[in-house]
Amino acid sequence: MKKIQFTLFFVIISILLQAQVTIKSSPKNGFEQRIRKHIDTLKVVDTHEHLSNPAGIKNSGMFDFMLLFHHYADDDIKSSGMSKPTFNRLLTDSLTVLQKWDILKPYWEKSFNTAYNRVVLLTADKLFGIKELNDKTVVELSTKIQEAYKTDWFNTVLKDKCNIEFIINDSGDRSFGDKSMFRYTQRFDYFRINSKDAIDNLSKKNKLNINSLNELTKSLNNEFEEALKSGITTIKTSAAYFRSLYYEDVSEEKATAIFSKIMANPKNKFPFEEIKPLSDYMMHRMLDLASAHNIPVQIHTGLQAGDGNYIENSNPTHLANLFLEYRDVRFILFHGGYPFGSELASLAKNFRNVYIDLCWLYIISPSYSEQYLHEWLETVPANKIMGFGGDYHNVENVYGHLLFAKEIIGNVLIEKVKTGYFSEKEAIKIASMLLHDNAINLFKLEN
Repeated sequence: MKKIQFTLFFVIISILLQAQVTIKSSPKNGFEQRIRKHIDTLKVVDTHEHLSNPAGIKNSGMFDFMLLFHHYADDDIKSSGMSKPTFNRLLTDSLTVLQKWDILKPYWEKSFNTAYNRVVLLTADKLFGIKELNDKTVVELSTKIQEAYKTDWFNTVLKDKCNIEFIINDSGDRSFGDKSMFRYTQRFDYFRINSKDAIDNLSKKNKLNINSLNELTKSLNNEFEEALKSGITTIKTSAAYFRSLYYEDVSEEKATAIFSKIMANPKNKFPFEEIKPLSDYMMHRMLDLASAHNIPVQIHTGLQAGDGNYIENSNPTHLANLFLEYRDVRFILFHGGYPFGSELASLAKNFRNVYIDLCWLYIISPSYSEQYLHEWLETVPANKIMGFGGDYHNVENVYGHLLFAKEIIGNVLIEKVKTGYFSEKEAIKIASMLLHDNAINLFKLEN
C-alpha cells in the first residue's frame, strides 16, 4: 500500500510540474516538423555580438583549433584548473597544434560537459565535420579552419549558414562586415572615473578640457552626439562587472563634490565606494541623452564572464528606479538575467519599457534557457523578448550558438502546442517574433 501511495505521489508531482492550461485543441499531425522547419528557414536578427575583424584572426596566434576555444570555452577550461598565463600561451604561435592540445587536453577532459564546451564540439562537427577532439582531429580541424579563411568564410557563415539579416556588433572596429547587415552599439566610459588620469584620458579622447562636472557632462554629450552621427543603433553598459546596478539619483552638488575631490588629489586612485555618487550621476545623464534621442539602452545583467565577480551586483531588480524615472527609455536586459530569471520576468511584465534579451544565454545553460523561455512566454508579452544574440568574437561559434537557440526555441514552442497552450499558428508567429520581428521593430532596422 505504501509503495502504491509513494508511486501515486510522484505521478501527481510529475503532472503538476508539467502542467499547462489547455486553451487550444490538439494540433494536427506533423506540427513538430512544421514548427522546426519554420524556425530553420527564418531570417535572424542577431542582437548582440563582439565579432572581430577576420583579417586579424588570420594573423593571430590562435589561427588553429584554439579559435573555437578562446571565447567562453576558455572560462570553463580555466575554471577546471588551468592558469590564465598557461591558457594565454595557447593563443600564441609559440607552440605547435599538438603541443597546444597536449596542454589543453587534461582540462578539456575535466570540463567537456559544460555548454560552453559543447558548443565547441557542435561547431566543429557542423562546420568542419570533426565529431571528436583528440590527438588526430585537432590537426585536421586546424587545417580546415585555415582553408576556410581562404574563402569568403566570414560572410558564408553569417549569411548562408546562419541566415542572419542584421547584426548589432559591440566592437570599436567598424572597418569590416557587410554594411547592409552590420549595426552597432556603443559604450561610454563615464561610470568608473576614479582618478584625474581617467578624466585626462577623456579630455584627450574628446579633445575637450575637463575641469568641472559641467565639462565632464559636456564631454559625454559630445561623445554621444558623435556616436549618433556614426549611426549607432543602441547604447550599452556592462558596468555590472565592477559595480551594483543600483544607480541613485544623485544631486549635482554631491557629484560636484566628488569630482572636485578627484581633481584636488591628482595622484590618488579612489576606491569605487567613494566615487559611486559621480558614477550614478553620469548614468542618469546618459539616460537623459537616450531619452532625448530615443535610443534603446542595452544593460548587462546576470552572470559575468571570467572570475572574481559579484553576481549580486548584476541583479536586474536593482534597476527598477531607473525604469520608473525614465519611462520613455527602452531598457533591454541582457543574458536572460541568469540566474535571476523570475525576477527578470516580473520586471518585463510590470514595466512597459523593459525588454528581455536571450543573448549569450543558451550557452550558459540550455536547460535554464528552456525553463525560463517557457515562463517568459507565459508572463511577458511576446513582443518584448529578443530570441538570439551570439555574443562571440568569431563567426564559427555564433553558428554553433544559433543551433542551440533554434533547438531550444523549437522545444519550447512544440511543448506549448502539444499541451494546448498555443496553437501551431501562434507558435509559428512567436518564433518569427523572437528571432526576427521583435528586434526589427525595437531597433527600427531597415536596409
